[in-house]
Amino acid sequence: MADNSIPTSYDPIVQLLEDAADGAHTHGAAIGLVHNDEAHIRTDLIALVGKPAGPGGVPPAVPGFKASWNVAQTNKSTKTAALRTAQSNARLYVRTCIRSLFPILGESWSADWNAAGFTGGSLAVPANPMTLLQQIRAYYVANPARESVVQGINCNATTCEATAQAISTAESDSNQSNTDSGTAQANYQNGLKAARARLSGLRDELSQLIKDDDDRWYAFGFDKPSDPSTPEVPANLTAVAGAASTKTVIADWDDARRADSYRFRAVLKADNKEIANEIVSDSQISFVLAKAAAGAVVVLTVTGRNSAGESPASDPVEFTVP
Repeated sequence: MADNSIPTSYDPIVQLLEDAADGAHTHGAAIGLVHNDEAHIRTDLIALVGKPAGPGGVPPAVPGFKASWNVAQTNKSTKTAALRTAQSNARLYVRTCIRSLFPILGESWSADWNAAGFTGGSLAVPANPMTLLQQIRAYYVANPARESVVQGINCNATTCEATAQAISTAESDSNQSNTDSGTAQANYQNGLKAARARLSGLRDELSQLIKDDDDRWYAFGFDKPSDPSTPEVPANLTAVAGAASTKTVIADWDDARRADSYRFRAVLKADNKEIANEIVSDSQISFVLAKAAAGAVVVLTVTGRNSAGESPASDPVEFTVP
């Protein structure tokens, strides 16, 4: 029996919502769908994926929770990088100002450096030198004659303040981006939760309105509860030859319901010897039949696979190895 488990990740949830909304549009009224009708389903769908703008941009586009979180994550990365850059630039600036004060305060730490803010017994520059810059600024204010220009860099109170303020602004922006990303992620997770609850409710409501073997389950994106748990047999297997002498086959088939992966097989027609047995995730494979001679005829089949088992093989297709 197919269990119609509700997916947990974004892509399959959105696909199932799309199918469910279409099914509700087509069959909802006829079967008496009430609690999980098209309007309710599309509300949860739009919350996740957003809504495009109307003609001429009216009404404007509405981003969904997923897009908003994508933007928030990008902004967080950008603001974090900007903070690191501001701190790195500030450290280089402080080191320049330290060198400019060597003739006055000495080239190694002494008590004289306390006045310039180096109160820790070292001239080491911290990873975030914002507070140190504020102390150096105060030193320059008290000792304006010791301000200087070193290789075009202004070691003075004004530049110290501007450099410290650049870190402060970058920190504020980074902190806000962290908050915004957390909020956007929570909205996204809540949207997924609401969508899963909607789909669970729809599945339960359908079970009360239509029979387990009613084909209309498919219209809503579900399997029929009467279906087996194993995948359907893949249909419409085709095979196209690759370039001459490459022994390559390009095989394609329709997605099979309930299949998580597929097994592609090839056997020699002459003696039924298996020369290929490959597990693939997509309903297409490009494969080199290295164990077959050019011109040999092989028989190709494909099966669908999931945790419950494997489907019977597809209709066989004969293929001549190039």
